[in-house]
Amino acid sequence: MSAALGSERIWRTSDWYVVRARRDAVLLGGAALAIASAYAAAIVLTGGDPRLLVPPAAILMVLAVCVHPVVGLYLVFGAALLFEQFPIPGLTPLTSQAPIYQNLSQFTPIPLRLSLLDLLILLTYASWFARRLAGERLGARMGPFGWPVLLYLSVFAVGMVIGAARGGAWDPVVALNEIREPAHVCLMYFLAANLVRDRTQLTAVLAVFMALVGVKALQGVGNYGESLKLAYDLDAVTSHEDVVFFDVAIGLAVVAALLGIRTKLAYALFALQPVILGAELFTERRVAFIALGTIAFAITLLALAGTPRRGLVFATVGALLLGAYIVVFGQDTGALGQPIRALRSVIDPSEVGARDQLSGAWREIENRNIEYTMHQLPLTGVGLGQQYIFREEPPPLWGFTYWRYETHNAVLWLWLKAGPLGGFALWFLVARVLVLGSRWHVRLADPWLRWAAALPVLLVLTQFVFSSVELGLTYSRTMITLGTVLGLGAVIGDLGSLRPVSRER
Repeated sequence: MSAALGSERIWRTSDWYVVRARRDAVLLGGAALAIASAYAAAIVLTGGDPRLLVPPAAILMVLAVCVHPVVGLYLVFGAALLFEQFPIPGLTPLTSQAPIYQNLSQFTPIPLRLSLLDLLILLTYASWFARRLAGERLGARMGPFGWPVLLYLSVFAVGMVIGAARGGAWDPVVALNEIREPAHVCLMYFLAANLVRDRTQLTAVLAVFMALVGVKALQGVGNYGESLKLAYDLDAVTSHEDVVFFDVAIGLAVVAALLGIRTKLAYALFALQPVILGAELFTERRVAFIALGTIAFAITLLALAGTPRRGLVFATVGALLLGAYIVVFGQDTGALGQPIRALRSVIDPSEVGARDQLSGAWREIENRNIEYTMHQLPLTGVGLGQQYIFREEPPPLWGFTYWRYETHNAVLWLWLKAGPLGGFALWFLVARVLVLGSRWHVRLADPWLRWAAALPVLLVLTQFVFSSVELGLTYSRTMITLGTVLGLGAVIGDLGSLRPVSRER
């Protein structure tokens, strides 16, 4: 019987397979041509509606992430740098109109409280897990900051329990909103720690950061030019959190110069400095210049520890330039005088302008309410989804939906939500990054890796200063960026070898 079956089997010839392959190619090409023609006709008929490009772009993006999970990391990281999370008052750039941070339930009939970025992160994880199930040899790893990052997320889980246990006016929707950004830090950290495995991928992440910060700087300068045509003054020409990225890019350029980095990436960063510095000045954010001074001081310490002669020269030249700047622009009322005005406002709050005085008065009330809440609930805080306690009612903030739940001082906000454990988790993460990142920068043998190791140090410092006066820990943009950059520590540690303790004198 088996012989009979074998004799009836039809064996395909090579010509048959060639013909079938050609037929499939023709059918596939015809289908692609038909779809492209339909899209072209639709674009013409609708006058070039850009929304028509979304479906094919989404399909290509999903396919790319499924084939190469690291592409998902690049896309999420790049989107966080490029697209604003909130509108810029008085301006409508294209990058502020993409609803990638909003829950799908807010702009579609789909009742899903996840954003497009959340879905892209989950897709990237699914692709990575699928590759592991398919037998990928590279195992999962915690990375050097894995446990501090998990501790940071876990205190928000504790805060969720505290908030729910207190009952009363507990709002689960607000609680989920408050835990989203800490989850972004954790999710992006483990993606970067496990998907960025070699120098090429590390270079790609650095290139994405520098290129898109340059784009945002160009956009900021352009927005400033547009603002000059308006009959009123704008509060800002970029999003508040963009100054975090500007400061880090400026710091990286200084570190590259001190280390003698001469790669194409470094030259591109040097070329972008005039635009980035211009955007930094035009934003007129006091915290930007205070954070920039902080990282300049940190770079000086790192240079003195790693290359003392260069560090001493840098400190001397920096002091001379600072003195000359104070003499020339100390009384300047324009954009060039903004850095010194920021310094004077720290020493003497009466030096700030009327707009900053109003903002400062509101934050003083907020700080007194924070202090009162901490005295009332010193061990647990109020928990996620709970309003903090107001002893003094401030004027309403109409543009800030969660102003009764979240505070501008994001460093203390963590204490409000989870008590001393929350504060410890944040400080432990910051200390771990600064200590290990500084050690890498001083002792790694490869200057290029020392440059890369400066990125997490500079970002954490800038983010901490920014979060002391802004909602820095509750912005998806900054938290996605922070998680990705911290995850790079895994590949930096793998690629680098420590040099002997003896250093250049």
